[in-house]
This record gives sequence, structure tokens and C-alpha cells, in this order.
Amino acid sequence: MPLFKYQAVDSKGQTVRGTKEFPSKREVISFLRGEGLIPVSIEEGGGAKAALTRSFSNAVKPKYKSAAKTPGAIKIDDIALFCRQLATLVGAGVNLLEAVDDISDMSNNPKMRATLKEVAEELRSGTPLSDALKKHKMFTKTLTSMVEVGERSGKLSKVLGDLALYLENNVKLIRKIKSASTYPLFIGCFFVLVLLALIVGIIPRFEEMFMSFGADLPAPTKIVMGVSRFVISNGLWIFLGAVSLVVGFILFKKTPRGNLLYCQLLFKMPIFGKIYMKMVLARFFQTLSTLVKSGVDIVASLDISTNVMDNSFAESIMRKVKAKVLEGNQLGMEMERYEMFPRMVTRMTIVGEKSGQLDAMFDKITDYFTDEVDAAVATISSVIEPVLIIGLGFIVGLAVTAMYLPIFYLASAMMG
Repeated sequence: MPLFKYQAVDSKGQTVRGTKEFPSKREVISFLRGEGLIPVSIEEGGGAKAALTRSFSNAVKPKYKSAAKTPGAIKIDDIALFCRQLATLVGAGVNLLEAVDDISDMSNNPKMRATLKEVAEELRSGTPLSDALKKHKMFTKTLTSMVEVGERSGKLSKVLGDLALYLENNVKLIRKIKSASTYPLFIGCFFVLVLLALIVGIIPRFEEMFMSFGADLPAPTKIVMGVSRFVISNGLWIFLGAVSLVVGFILFKKTPRGNLLYCQLLFKMPIFGKIYMKMVLARFFQTLSTLVKSGVDIVASLDISTNVMDNSFAESIMRKVKAKVLEGNQLGMEMERYEMFPRMVTRMTIVGEKSGQLDAMFDKITDYFTDEVDAAVATISSVIEPVLIIGLGFIVGLAVTAMYLPIFYLASAMMG
């Protein structure tokens, strides 16, 4: 029989290592679970028997349809649900392999089901859960790092629960942003369509009618008609110019310097800039809090949290902060050098470092930014809708008034 080296974790989080002969990796896993241990890694020794065992194991391994070839997409909601279900099952004492198998059978997403079947096969062959998840790019570095910490500490159920809460909060934040932007976007598109209908369809007909009268037109009517004539006669060039600007902007944004400048300008937008900054920082501190609470060291947590900011300007600042932390400087003191971080946040971080309760402070900072984002989104939603409607009504009213002024003039002239 081949020789296996194994590493596992007991219920107290203590690491257990050993070397023993087993017929296969499955027998190693069964033995460890029978002893109340959670397998972390299993390595098979060399030799002809080992090669024969691997060949036999591969021959009898059931084949599942590859997740890469399965139609559909895996959303963050699916991953959040998976973490929540896995945390519940593992916390209830169900072994990891059976838990993943059960969740894969319950999944309504075909691609998620196929992916979890592949993860289950990796677990069955002795691969740790974190390594099995790393082979699928839909599981982020944040997720796999936390799972790895949970495996090493023996607190996988708790870490999975924290991870599920993190993903669920992330989903809520994304939904709030979408709900806040959907209606204004709809009103804006409707505004453009109405304006085009006025300029291209309605105003030219009024112009033909007024020209047939031969009367002198009021100044507002002349201006509106002039704009209409210009747009109609130069419509193709206006369209090509707009497309060129959009394409040029996209190409410029794809360059490192262009993306950095664009991300920096997002923070400086009137009204929306501060709200956007709060959203970026809410996501950053939410990730940082979850990682630190799970036991990931502060440098690795900063590195992973920086990658989820999705803003190259903010990321460049955080990389500078991380470099100084690596040199031995305090995180709060380094954050204080940049305007991006509110003074209250830097003070709370400094206090957390001095008291040794950095994870608790990050939790409070996350709650602060989440509340700020909620309040900002609610304010924007309540203010921007009437502003857009008033703006649309003003433009339409101006155009309609300009078109009807000559009719009033002609009627008064005829009566006079």
C-alpha cells in the first residue's frame, strides 16, 4: 500500500500531522473524519504502487460535465448563498465533502452545480477546500484567502458565516447603487428622445407653416428653429462626432494614465464625487474588516482589499499606504496623509491599532460608510428625480412656447 502524509485540524484548532499506509486517499479522508479531524492536506508518497493507485483512482473517478462548458453565469448572489449554506451545514457537523455535494444538488444554477461537483471531486481526492476553490476564477482571492484561514484555524464554519455576510452586504450595496441610478438614467434617456422628437419631427413642420404666412417671427421662435435646422443639416456629423468622442474616451480610459485620471476625476465630481468615494471606501473597509476578523494578517488584508476598490486612483494611494506599513509605520498615521480618508476614520484606525482592536474599529468604520451611502443614495433618489422632471418640463415648455408665440402674434394682428 502507498504511504500518505496528512495534515488535519482537530475541533480545538490544533494541527495534527502523520504518515501512514492507506489503500487510497479516500481511505485517508475516511480515517481522519472518523477521528473527528478536518483534512487540510494529503500527500501521496512515490513508487510504483503509488503510481498504480493514482491510475486506478483516475480510472474510477466519475466524470462530470465541465463547468466551463456549462451555459449560464454564476452571480455574486449564488456564491453568497453557497457560503451561507456551507457555513450552516459545516456548523451542524456535516462533513465538508457531503456538504458541498448536498449544496451542488440543491443549486438551481446549472453552472454553479457543475462547478460544485468539480470542487467535490477535488475534496474527494484530498485537496483542501481553499485549493479546490482557487481552480475556479469565480471564487475571488478574498474568498479563497478567508477559507484558507478558516481551514488552518479550525474555524471554517465561522469564517464561512462571516464571508456569507460580507457577500450579502456587497449584494445589498450593488442593488442600492443600481436602484438609485436606474430611474435617473431612464428619465435622462427619455429626455434625449423627447428633445430629438421636437427638433427633428415637430419644429420643422411648424417652420413650414410659419414660412407660408410670411410673417416676422419672434426671437425665441427663430432661435429654436435655427437649432432645429442646424441639427437636421449636420445630423450625420454630429452623430459621428459623438461616436468619435465616446470611442476616444474609451480608448484613453484603457491607458494606465487615462484610467488614473478618470478615476481621480470621479472623486471630484460635484455632489456625486463624495458619494462615489463613500461607496469605494465602504467596499474597501467591508472587505478589510471581514479579512482581519477571519485572521488574515493586516498586510495581506490590505493587498486583497485594495484590489476590490475598483478605482485605480484609490488603489494607487492604498499601495503607497501598504508600502509604508511594510516599513513598520502605523496604518492610521499613513492614511491620515491623504484627503481620501475622513479624519474620523483615520482617528478610529489609530485608536484601534493602539488598543489592539483593529478588527472592531474596521467594523465600526464599515457601518459608518454603509450608513453614509444609504443616506446619500436616499437623498440623491429623492432630489434627482424631481430635478430631471423639472428640467425636461422646462425644455419641452420652452420649445412649445416658442412654437406657439407666432400663432398668438398672428391672432392678435388679425383681431387688431
